Amino acid sequence: MKGIAFLFLSFLLSTSVQAQCNINTPSELLEMIKKNHPRISINKSKSHVLEKSIDYADQTPNPELDAESTVGDSTEGNVYTTTVTLKHTFELGGKKRARVNVAKSNYKLGMAAARFENEDSLIDSIKSIHRLRQIYEIIPLYEESLSAFNKILKTLKKRSSISPEQRVERETLELVTNDYKLKMSQLNSEKVRLSKHLTFFTGTNCIIPRNSLPNDVNLSESFDDSKKTDSYSKLNYAKSALDLAQANYELEKSNSYPDLKVGPTFEYEKLNVTNTKTVGIALTMDLPVFNVNGGGRAKAAKEIIVASSQFKNIQLESELDLESWISTYRTYKDSLLTIATKKELERKHTRIEALFKRGIISTSLVIESHRQLIEFSNTRFEFEIGAVEALWNIYKMKGQLNTKSI
Repeated sequence: MKGIAFLFLSFLLSTSVQAQCNINTPSELLEMIKKNHPRISINKSKSHVLEKSIDYADQTPNPELDAESTVGDSTEGNVYTTTVTLKHTFELGGKKRARVNVAKSNYKLGMAAARFENEDSLIDSIKSIHRLRQIYEIIPLYEESLSAFNKILKTLKKRSSISPEQRVERETLELVTNDYKLKMSQLNSEKVRLSKHLTFFTGTNCIIPRNSLPNDVNLSESFDDSKKTDSYSKLNYAKSALDLAQANYELEKSNSYPDLKVGPTFEYEKLNVTNTKTVGIALTMDLPVFNVNGGGRAKAAKEIIVASSQFKNIQLESELDLESWISTYRTYKDSLLTIATKKELERKHTRIEALFKRGIISTSLVIESHRQLIEFSNTRFEFEIGAVEALWNIYKMKGQLNTKSI
């Protein structure tokens, strides 16, 4: 029994621990996010709803059946009358075609909006991926700094008597170590948060492995000064909004025409022993006496003007934004390429650590050196995130985001 209980407990413990995701490269990680990100999945479902709205708009009105039966008295006897009319609706003015065009324009507008949201979600995810990689890089620097500080503190605490200067060194080191511990705690919390969110975005329940994160930022891209943004999702959204406004105007024009309802009518009348049967045609339509939908057409015409103005503004803004993002990317790229690389920084850090271990460097210089190393790393990380954001926004504005990999 004890053996069975032990095996059962082991099974529970093993199933409660998250395994690492089976993701081996950054490209695989990004592809999983593209397929399973909740916002992208929701937008995909919305597109199916919008697609069905086209079928809904394409429906033909059902025929109308009117039936009436009356009973009355006359001087000649009882009168029984039954009337049956079957009318079919003919939508004049091209209403059905205009209605379908509005539904199609709504579909294109929804797809453009979904694409814009999806691309923003992907850019946020890519920034989170790079930030998670940075946290994996910066935490060891804090750990190494704490190790160096603790060694010096341990030495100072062993001394039976210390000078005022050494007392200041000890108290300063204690403040620095506490500060670093708090920052490490903050970084670990951020790492957990980013990892859990990225796991959620991949649609899995596993731990994002370190090898699925990129090692560097892509600084190999070069962009010309072209301002072409025809494939930009935001611009496509504005163009779709203009197309929808024009489709709504055509629908309002078609609504100026009345619908015509035509069909056969049959009447049966019985008076005592006499039967009368009549057959004819019934016609129903609105008479355009008071209005021909002038208000609807005027409103739709104004909406075209607004949508056209908005499209032109977004077109100009897109060109300015693309120019700005390219300039930003170049600035970050030039800065990151001119400063020391991670390998060069590691070599310098190794040489400094060797001097620390030999004990020929003052405590204040040890603290300052580690502080500068971490501060420089954090500044480099800020530039990296800036370059990543600029690069992927350029891809988005050029309509290339979904074709690119990390």
